[in-house]
Amino acid sequence: MAAASRSSLFQEAAWAMGGTWRLLLGRPEARAFFDFSQRGLAGSFIPLVIATVVLVGFIGAGSAGQTGISAAMQIFILGAIATLRFSALRIVLPRLDALHAFRPYMVASNWASAILFATMMAVTFGGVFVAALILGPASGSTLVGMVLALWGAVGFALLVIEINILRIVARLGAAEIVLALAAQLFAILAGLYLIGQIFQG
Repeated sequence: MAAASRSSLFQEAAWAMGGTWRLLLGRPEARAFFDFSQRGLAGSFIPLVIATVVLVGFIGAGSAGQTGISAAMQIFILGAIATLRFSALRIVLPRLDALHAFRPYMVASNWASAILFATMMAVTFGGVFVAALILGPASGSTLVGMVLALWGAVGFALLVIEINILRIVARLGAAEIVLALAAQLFAILAGLYLIGQIFQG
């Protein structure tokens, strides 16, 4: 199961889905399902960008008129936050003697995020459609509750996967994982604060 032997993005996606599932379960063989080469890193950004654009269209575009933030700006903000998150990890990993894990972490995180975003949107569409057929048109609050529960489950799954990427792919210890997550969280919060200040100004 040599990751570098995969010859197309579709093959990489199929393997990455298996790797993401194994990361969710915390299985150590998950490493073998990702291509950690330079080509694999570049390829991992393609589904992430596509999933992000579709996700913004799915969630953000409908609220653009209320927030005053266009869909394009929402995509830019998400990209900026992702850049800050990876930059924080790039600063922290050398201090943990784990700089070698930076590229593998990015590959696994990109694929996992894209796959979970796609799963969330597919299940939301399918689940809401089926529930609407079963419960009828007067089930608005129930459907909203189902969607929020689904998104909460996806968020929890993403957190578990991120921890397992740091543990299995980056091979960090418990204290190092906490430090890496804290650095990323700080970078995200600082980025959100700055973005908020810019829009308020």
